[in-house]
Amino acid sequence: MAFPEFTHIHCSSRYDRTAASLEAAVDNWRQQSSIITLTEVSRDPRGATLAEAGWGYVRAKKDYGRDECAVCYRKDTWAVAWQGYKKLNTRGRVFAGPVCSCDALLKHRTSGHKLLITVTHMPSGVEGGGGRWNTAKSFWEARRQAYLSSLETWSTHIRQMKTSKKPDGIMIVADWNFNLKRTWSRDLLKDHFGAGYKQAWVRFPTSGSSLGGGGSAPLGAPGKNMGARIIDGTLYQGLKVETEPNLMPTTRSSDHRPYKERFAFAFKAGSPGATPGDGPASGDVNPGDQWWDFGDYNDDEIYSMEFAEEGS
Repeated sequence: MAFPEFTHIHCSSRYDRTAASLEAAVDNWRQQSSIITLTEVSRDPRGATLAEAGWGYVRAKKDYGRDECAVCYRKDTWAVAWQGYKKLNTRGRVFAGPVCSCDALLKHRTSGHKLLITVTHMPSGVEGGGGRWNTAKSFWEARRQAYLSSLETWSTHIRQMKTSKKPDGIMIVADWNFNLKRTWSRDLLKDHFGAGYKQAWVRFPTSGSSLGGGGSAPLGAPGKNMGARIIDGTLYQGLKVETEPNLMPTTRSSDHRPYKERFAFAFKAGSPGATPGDGPASGDVNPGDQWWDFGDYNDDEIYSMEFAEEGS
C-alpha cells in the first residue's frame, strides 16, 4: 500500500538579508514543495513575507527569540492540528537570546496522517577540528553547555510530544552548526534523540557544502571541496526517504544553501511503527575545515554581538 509522499525544503536563512530576497526565495520553494522550514526569520519585515495565499505558517509570538524559526505548509495538503514552541537551553550562554524550537503538528488532508515537525537553530562556534569541541574561543565552554542543554531539553520535549500528540511521522530539522559527516556529530545526536531516528543525509554530496558552492549538487557529484561541511539536516522517524537530500543553488536570502528531500509515510495513519536506527554515512565523509574558514561572517547567529546570561 502506498502512503502519501511530500517534499520538504529547509533553508537556514540569514537575518540581515533583505525581506525581498527572502520572499523571492520562499516563493520559488513553494513551487517545489508542500513544507518549508526556516531559521532566522524573526525580524520584521522578513517574517511578514511568510504569509502567502494558499499557504499557512507556524511561528511563535515575537518575544525574546521565540519566533526565530518557522514551518510553512500548503493549505490544500496540510492542516495544522497543533502548534507550539519550547525554550531549549537551560545553561551556558548564547548571543543575546535563547535557543527555541518551533513545533507544528500537521495533518494530511487526504490520508489523515499526522506529521510532527520541530525546527531550531543550534548555537554556532561549537565545532573544532578533528572531531572535537572548539576550544579556540574564550566562550567555547559556555557555548558547549548551551548546545548540550538544548539537546537534552529538545530530546525530552520531542518524547513528550510524541506521547501526547501521537504523530505518524516525525521530522527534527536544524541548523546543527556542526559537520553531520563526522561520526562524533552523528553519535552525539544518536545519544540524545535515540537510535530510532535516522539521518536523512547518508550519501553526502562531494561538491559544495551548506556554506559554499554554487549550483545544485547532485549526490556523488565530482568536484572540489570534498571535505566541505554539511551542517543543516533532518532526523526522521515513521517515514521513508523517497528522494535523498540534495543541496540546492545558493540564494540571496541566506549564507546557507537550502536542501530538498522527499519523504513518504511508512505506515498506515494511526498505527506508526518503529524504524531502524541511523546507519553509517557513505559517500564523502571526509572531515571538513573548521567553521570560521567558510566566510560565514565569523558568526552564525541571528543576534547582536553581545553576551547575555540565560535564565528563565
